[in-house]
Amino acid sequence: MRLRRLLVPVLAGTAVWYLRSVYRFRDPVRVPTTAAGTVLSPADGVVSFVRRVEGGKVQSEALHAALKAGDLLGQPGSEGPAQDGWLVGIFVGPLDVHYVYQAVGGQVTDVQHTGSRSNAALLGPGEALGFLAGQPANLLAKRGTLENERLSFVTQGEAGRVAVTLIAPGAGLNATSYLKQGDAASAGYKAAFLAEGGLVLLHLPAELTPQVSVGERVVGAQTAVAQRVGARRVGAQ
Repeated sequence: MRLRRLLVPVLAGTAVWYLRSVYRFRDPVRVPTTAAGTVLSPADGVVSFVRRVEGGKVQSEALHAALKAGDLLGQPGSEGPAQDGWLVGIFVGPLDVHYVYQAVGGQVTDVQHTGSRSNAALLGPGEALGFLAGQPANLLAKRGTLENERLSFVTQGEAGRVAVTLIAPGAGLNATSYLKQGDAASAGYKAAFLAEGGLVLLHLPAELTPQVSVGERVVGAQTAVAQRVGARRVGAQ
């Protein structure tokens, strides 16, 4: 019995060490399969919300307010987020691959970092378990989604102007970006590393149609999250 009591904390500590020091740095080989007008998922995780952007704003029923897309994306002075389109939120949890990938190919036209005076936790313990069980919370209604530190990059390509924003999960954004303004980027290539996970926002032009729904698990550089209307679906014969 005494040996069992000693083994439990040792095994738990080893599991935590492996998760944080080894498992989250895994780098699976992924060959993106793209078609014209297709947007790939920028990250592994669960879709938290899929919302329309109209007049540069996203409606949040939980907050009874229209949120400015530019503020959410960390691009308050940019004209791009004011365009109509879609906003997709993907939660990257502790068990997901932490690399962030290029959703589309094209030229990186903007990279911005927005700090925060106070980062709030995106999830409570119950909500975190809900995501693991496939029952996601609506993170668009969270204080952390509105106020936390974020890093955004915009790519202009065949699919139009596509923005990806990484939002800190709590204490701060522990992210490494591999992009700079002016880079030519290919769809499915690594764009950043999100060490602690967090929320990844994807802003899409109105000409594209989302192909994912809330609660769906997506795979970075593999899942087609949006396509241009009339485009041939990836994997179709």
